[in-house]
Amino acid sequence: MKSIYTYSDFKVLLKDFLEDRHAGGHELTYEEIGKRVGFTSKGFMTQIIQGKSKIPIKKIRAFAEALGFKKKERDYFEILVLYNQAKTNKQKNIYFKQLTATFKTKIRHLGPDKYEFYSAWYYSAIRSLISYYPFSGDHKKLAAELVPAITPGQAQKAILLLEKLALIRKRDDGFYQVTDRLITTGDTVDAFAVVDYQKAVMDLAKDSLDRFEKPDRSSSTLTLGLSEAGYQAIKEKLDAVRAEIMEIANYDGPIDKVIQVTMHAFPLTKKYRGRI
Repeated sequence: MKSIYTYSDFKVLLKDFLEDRHAGGHELTYEEIGKRVGFTSKGFMTQIIQGKSKIPIKKIRAFAEALGFKKKERDYFEILVLYNQAKTNKQKNIYFKQLTATFKTKIRHLGPDKYEFYSAWYYSAIRSLISYYPFSGDHKKLAAELVPAITPGQAQKAILLLEKLALIRKRDDGFYQVTDRLITTGDTVDAFAVVDYQKAVMDLAKDSLDRFEKPDRSSSTLTLGLSEAGYQAIKEKLDAVRAEIMEIANYDGPIDKVIQVTMHAFPLTKKYRGRI
């Protein structure tokens, strides 16, 4: 089994750990682990690994001890469980920082660099701006190009990060260019890493109603009554539209502005299950 410090999901860690024990001839059943930890239900371990149940906070340390982890491994496991089971983005941020601070040399797979890219809305905006704006080092002018404008220091920090991530590069003539036309998180970045970015973008969208005249923006809202199948169909349609928009951007030119497209679909009520 690979080092436990390479795992970002404790459920996958548990599954691999037990499979490794079985392959080595050391039978350790879900039921036995459950007894060691103090679970009364025989199926509780299965529910945990399947993501249907959570490990109670007061049982996490006992859980790690039942698996025979050493002290440092128990510390990692405890923070990892808290990180995975955190209910809010704020909590996830706290535990993520603890993981990167304590085990930073062993959890690069969690993507701290990608997390940093999505920690501020203007990193993405400046990357798109560089695709057509002739930037050669004047951070003050670069900062003033954004709406709302940012500080020269923020612009400089953005350039340094984008270079570090190889999302932009400096040409021989001293000007910068992007390394790829389009980027996307796909499914590889932890959801919480993008949540703060999405919140910031939604704030920008809200402010855009006052910042721009109607001809310069596109805003619409729909409130609909739908079945679950209808809701899923709309989400699939939005995914398709997103792909089409990215295709337009990929072949568009000449570029003269950066725009933000934000699409959301979410429930406004609980699911109705019939009269009580």
